[in-house]
Amino acid sequence: MGKRKTVWPTDREIRLRFMLFAVIDVARVHGVAAELLLNAHTVLRDSPTEMQLRDVLSDILATDEMQGFRFPAGSEADDFMRALEPSAD
Repeated sequence: MGKRKTVWPTDREIRLRFMLFAVIDVARVHGVAAELLLNAHTVLRDSPTEMQLRDVLSDILATDEMQGFRFPAGSEADDFMRALEPSAD
């Protein structure tokens, strides 16, 4: 039997995971629907891809309760989120 190669998450995926944990915590306090938060926890548990993490983050941040949410300006998380935003042309 051959060995299975371990696939480690990228640095970017790890950062997205931590940011999603923070967003889930804030969203819970702001009263975001439990269905969205449960979905986010499920995604985190199931070895998500970068795209899945980005989709879940976008879903939570698009809610009315999270309107105007930002990480502290100038923080590494804020810079990273800005880099993920699609550029408006």
